[in-house]
Amino acid sequence: MILKYFKILLITLSTLFTLNASTFNMAPIISYLVSDTQTYDITYIENSSINTLNPDRGFYDADYELNSDRDYNAFDSAHKKGYTLVYAPINLEDYNTTAVLPNEVIDRISKNLNDANTVGVKLILRVKYRSGINGYDPSIDIILGHLEQLKTVLQEYKNIISVIQAGNIGAWGEWHGFTGDFINTNADYKDNRRAIISKLIDIFPDKYIQIRTPMHKELLYGSSINYADESDAGKITSDIAFTDDIKAKVGHHNDCFLASETDMGTYPSDNIDFWKTYVINDTKYSPVGGETCNDDEVFTTCSNAVSELKKFQYSYINHAYHPSVIQRWEDEGCYEEIKENIGYRLVAKGLNIKQDANTLTLSLFIENKGYASPYIKSDINFILKNSDYSYSFKNDIDLRTFYSQETKNISNDLNLDDVQSGTYCLYIEIGKSYSAIRLSNSDMWEEGSRTNKLVCDIIVE
Repeated sequence: MILKYFKILLITLSTLFTLNASTFNMAPIISYLVSDTQTYDITYIENSSINTLNPDRGFYDADYELNSDRDYNAFDSAHKKGYTLVYAPINLEDYNTTAVLPNEVIDRISKNLNDANTVGVKLILRVKYRSGINGYDPSIDIILGHLEQLKTVLQEYKNIISVIQAGNIGAWGEWHGFTGDFINTNADYKDNRRAIISKLIDIFPDKYIQIRTPMHKELLYGSSINYADESDAGKITSDIAFTDDIKAKVGHHNDCFLASETDMGTYPSDNIDFWKTYVINDTKYSPVGGETCNDDEVFTTCSNAVSELKKFQYSYINHAYHPSVIQRWEDEGCYEEIKENIGYRLVAKGLNIKQDANTLTLSLFIENKGYASPYIKSDINFILKNSDYSYSFKNDIDLRTFYSQETKNISNDLNLDDVQSGTYCLYIEIGKSYSAIRLSNSDMWEEGSRTNKLVCDIIVE
């Protein structure tokens, strides 16, 4: 066998070896060459604003009802305004007593999902049957029947659905003001509520279902006998995180974040700290998001908002509501910080490359400077590419374990046996298509391939 070797072209400047960014068409780096071992290190330049274009995080726009009859692509406007995430409910309040949804409803939903897919905007999904506190919840049979009808079209477009809110019952689909099969005087109310979440997991086995308050989760999957009993058996623990355990799949959304001391009843007034701790525990392993619903002189201030977003590890917040809160953040000067850091923000810190016979050994260090970890399990690949050839090398690290304020080492041994001789650039691909993640570094992102360029002028001989 003829052994292949690689080397990195370097330009020597004074006594240090510094790569010139314009020469190598990549992020500015400082590198030193260990001449006898063919080992070198790269340090990358951070750029936080790049993160605002990443999927499954950030400020989202609302409302984009999926069953609306439109002759235009509403999601195109959201995309052009810079949103990668929108709230997209399915409003079925006209069908509370209808066993079978009309075909035209399914067709409208399919059309709107296809529109979102066309422009690459991802969705926060919720089915709802009530647009206010008045009205009645459908029977459990009607809800499950409708979800079964929707299953095929929802699964067809599952890749653009970012996260699912439990919805379906209560005012606004927010699980309060229950009636019928779901009120706590019904002997089967817990089973009926659990049946909705089980059906959503059946439709979306690889996604998270968000529930409105932690007390609802504990009532259904923990040890609470009554709503708001102090117990935490339903919380996510490290040994079940990212598994098929239903407790690990149920996270939280808060549609009155920062509105008051209790977030307008999201937490019981007599046990606020216990239930906040419950949510903070879960949101290390599952996404939390929502909206503000009231501008409070204490709780929505920048100093408190940034602290709480970090503490609760928020992935997304409604940009449309509450407008007074968003304006406060702009006036007090934290808006850009929140915009750039809510959710994950992955920053490449440095890359170490070593040669060992026919192997390129890589250690890429990535710090998550955002408020939360990514919640989509994404394929990660290192790619060696030039104008003639492209070689992909899979990495098995779980992106969901890139916890806030931690640094991960992504290591790979790239076997060069089957790599043709030539000069290559090295990329990292984190997710694909509109789910691809940009590293928050200057001059790395390539829109065409939706990958991050790490270094060029790697010669394989």
